[in-house]
Amino acid sequence: MFKDYSDDKIIKKSFDWIKKNLDPLMGYIIFENDVSTSISSGEAESIFSESLRAYQYLKKENHALRKVYDSKSSKEYLVIQIEPGNEDEILGKVMGYGFGNDTVYYLYKA
Repeated sequence: MFKDYSDDKIIKKSFDWIKKNLDPLMGYIIFENDVSTSISSGEAESIFSESLRAYQYLKKENHALRKVYDSKSSKEYLVIQIEPGNEDEILGKVMGYGFGNDTVYYLYKA
């Protein structure tokens, strides 16, 4: 899944596809954004927006990431691959760089 990582392409796959393709030897943080909810509430901000400060941090720290859009559920997923053992620390830093406290995330530890 991560061979061509951080190429900024949005791939169209499901959340189940993401889970099936995670490397069990790596840690992951997956952010979820329900596009249909954010549009109806008038907040059409995409988690794929490069204007989020989190992207600057992720690129500076050279974290591998993948942007996935599930068109059936109208959800965006930002999948961040990280070295095992650093999941909680990286999550705290990324949340502090632009993701709100109400952001849905999944943490997978190796």
